Amino acid sequence: MFEDLSLPLLVGIFIAASVAVWWAGTRLSRYASTIADRTGLGQAVVGVVLLGFATSLPEVATTVTASVAGDAPMAVNNLLGGVAFQVVVLAIADLATGRGALTSLVPSPKMMLLALVSVVLLVVVALGVVVGDIELPLISVGLFPSLVAGIYLGALWILRDPQSGAGWKPVRTTPSEDSGEESEALSNGKLALWTAALAVAILAAGYALTRSAEGLAEQSGAGTAIFGLTLIAAATSLPELSTTIAAVRMRKTELAIGDVLGGNMFDVMLILLVDLVYTGGLALHAVDRSSLAAALIAVLLTSMVLYGLIERRDRTVLRMGYDSVAILLVYLLGMGAIVAGVIG
Repeated sequence: MFEDLSLPLLVGIFIAASVAVWWAGTRLSRYASTIADRTGLGQAVVGVVLLGFATSLPEVATTVTASVAGDAPMAVNNLLGGVAFQVVVLAIADLATGRGALTSLVPSPKMMLLALVSVVLLVVVALGVVVGDIELPLISVGLFPSLVAGIYLGALWILRDPQSGAGWKPVRTTPSEDSGEESEALSNGKLALWTAALAVAILAAGYALTRSAEGLAEQSGAGTAIFGLTLIAAATSLPELSTTIAAVRMRKTELAIGDVLGGNMFDVMLILLVDLVYTGGLALHAVDRSSLAAALIAVLLTSMVLYGLIERRDRTVLRMGYDSVAILLVYLLGMGAIVAGVIG
């Protein structure tokens, strides 16, 4: 349906959906912060589970749509390209900290665990592309996406323990944190309803956003695999951008980083969903070297985040931490190489 619309109408839908996603994502961060305080789960857990899932809903819709249509390369590239771009979201959000590098403001070692697990999941996918996936009997899904799902669930099990990583102590603590007055005034029932409504709004607007981006990709005549890595990946990452910047402005740095890294972990796990829906065989058999390149670029970018979390160097250039500047440069060079045909 979207592919048949005129170019001006597609642009209008893309812009309107972007505004709606930004509005819903900004408010969702405030409600998630209040939920973390009231439940005692902590900013990290709520960021990973609630925000990570809610902001990944557009990826779920896009993945299912592309897989049903038989376009496994676009489905997988959308996920892997989104993971890479969402690390860039952290670099962009670094500008909103006002002072200090974003990674220097995170006191919890759980963020390092999330970054490490993200790297492991991406490496497993890359191995599946290189050596070839193996179909599991009875359930007809690939071995490597199944391993990804198992590692993801294991990481959530470890993260739920409040004592995980308790042996690591930071030198500095985060600045004072501010809460959204609007969400604080809501009862628990209304808070849950508003949170669910915002998640649905992100799903609906995010779906319109990604489908209009696909329509723009079709009308441009470019391949959907490349657009899955670039324009569509950026479109599906807009919810993470809005929620992350909102969380950083509230000084909820664990919520912000947990949102991005938790969403990335969930997105990589969605490759298993592609296997379940796609009828043309195993998803990792259908992709090309551009998917492998995207996975490795995402590994490199996430490793930079991990380095920043470990070193916690509070030095900036252009109002961003050195790690954020490096992330932006590597992303632009890597994706530029893919698009130009140097890779893949």
